[in-house]
Amino acid sequence: MIHPTWRHSRHPLSGASLCLLAACGSDGEGGAPAGGSAAMNSPDFTITPAYESRWIAGALDGEDWEVFGSISDLVFSAAGDLFILDEQAAHVVVLDRDGAHLRTISRQGEGPGELTQPASMFLLADGRLAVFDGARNGIQFFSPEGEYAESAPFDPTQGAPAGVGAWLSDGSIITDREFVVSGTAETMSVSSSVGGTGDEAGRPIARYWPDGTRKLLYTAWEPPPPTGDGAEAGGGSFSFNLSPVRAFDPGLHYAALSDGRLAVVDSAGYRIKLIGEDGTVGEVLERPLSPTPVTNAVRDAERERRLAELERSRNPSTLSIAGRPDIRMPDDFASQLREALRARVERMTFAEAIPAIEALAVDADDRLWVARTPLPNEEGAIDIVTTDARYLGTIQPGGLRIPDAFGPDGLMAYVDTHDLGYPIVRVVQLAPGTQMETGS
Repeated sequence: MIHPTWRHSRHPLSGASLCLLAACGSDGEGGAPAGGSAAMNSPDFTITPAYESRWIAGALDGEDWEVFGSISDLVFSAAGDLFILDEQAAHVVVLDRDGAHLRTISRQGEGPGELTQPASMFLLADGRLAVFDGARNGIQFFSPEGEYAESAPFDPTQGAPAGVGAWLSDGSIITDREFVVSGTAETMSVSSSVGGTGDEAGRPIARYWPDGTRKLLYTAWEPPPPTGDGAEAGGGSFSFNLSPVRAFDPGLHYAALSDGRLAVVDSAGYRIKLIGEDGTVGEVLERPLSPTPVTNAVRDAERERRLAELERSRNPSTLSIAGRPDIRMPDDFASQLREALRARVERMTFAEAIPAIEALAVDADDRLWVARTPLPNEEGAIDIVTTDARYLGTIQPGGLRIPDAFGPDGLMAYVDTHDLGYPIVRVVQLAPGTQMETGS
């Protein structure tokens, strides 16, 4: 346990549910305006959150619950208890707001209430826990006490989510990754397409209810396909054609608000669309920050970054197909695939500009944390804005980062790695008495 120490953020942890101190003429581009907020078109001003380190969980050797394998999701309850989803152990560890172990939910298996490949989870308003299990193509529900309640499987022959982008309060899933399976596993005539389930143009964002109902919520803009050469890999019964890649294409980022709206970023500019539950675009939040031009130096740095990242990764040993068990690949093919990935990076093309926004998150008070895209190998700033188009300030590089989970009372949690290489969860809390107004 870490003893509380108030400090101003100066290292790359990650952000929070928002108790922010505006920098009073400190290290940014000026102090906060009167009232602590400004219009979206205002110049940057720095905010410096003060936070308390609360506790750290995780061990190399210890109780079963504290030896984490691969943490895939975190979520806080309204009381401040932290739920930790361990994909490798296939269970959920629940710790109270002081880091004490309360219970462990589920275990590895394929029976009722057991998990196989849990990827995401959400706490419903009635206290039930919903866990999305990709290998079982569905959602498992547990009572507030952790007892198995029911399952809601999706039918992959009709279309199913291949992952979770966001959850809504009724337990429905928002996703931009879907798949449809045809054929039979026995004959291995399995075809799978990730993206939309039909002929929808652009990048479809769909909503799936637990009963399997699907609704196209919004179609995001999609950049034109990359041009140039990809790469090939083959060996034994495996062969792959890797499509060409273009660096700095605008990503698709979205996060759910408490009222069911979706904040969406799908272009290179600083533009956040607020999408209603009926799919209509309402408010559009914009700041006058232009994308950064891609120069030769930027191209070289990005290519070197990706090659270094590839070197640090292990050779792929399994092939994952949405909705099917992983397939073991021959060792010789795995090495060929790695070389093909390297060749694709060396041949990749580049967009003309770096998109303004790299990531997006919503905190417990429905404020938007907007991570700006940095240059390769650098860290970007984070803006805090509201859905009613107010700019609350910018956290400079080296300050708090966007957390893996926002909680009540300024609690926030991050998945981190210990110096010895094992996963840990770090919980911090923003300083009391500095709660920024929400305008609500």
